[in-house]
Amino acid sequence: MFRFLTMVYMAFFILACSKDNEKSKENCGVNTVCTQNYVTIGVTIEDTSSVKIVLDSYKVIDITTKEDLTIPYSREEFENYRDTGYYPIFSDAYRVQYQNSKVTISFIGYISDNEVVTEEFIVGADCCHVSLFSGNTKIVLD
Repeated sequence: MFRFLTMVYMAFFILACSKDNEKSKENCGVNTVCTQNYVTIGVTIEDTSSVKIVLDSYKVIDITTKEDLTIPYSREEFENYRDTGYYPIFSDAYRVQYQNSKVTISFIGYISDNEVVTEEFIVGADCCHVSLFSGNTKIVLD
């Protein structure tokens, strides 16, 4: 009898916690405390000798909707991406749009209008920031 009562109590406790967690997901703004950090997820591209690959252009596409999610950049910003070898693919700019959900995005890199790299990532956001759920942010090309 003790086991049964313990199991009932635990089931009740788990269900109560689960409902509270669902409510907090729906109501992000009221009691949510976020850091002031601006999160950007990016990729680096290099060859097998660890030499960075310099792209002429790139784009980021939402696989489901085909929406172009490439973060807008200036000519100077893109030159910085090329110099550092770091290309941003998803940022807190999309936090509200993808809040409490996940999306598969595709990063496509070009050199001389030829596609040289395509990688997929699963990203999403919570109440505060975007997150990377899967995908390798260090891309090594042969």
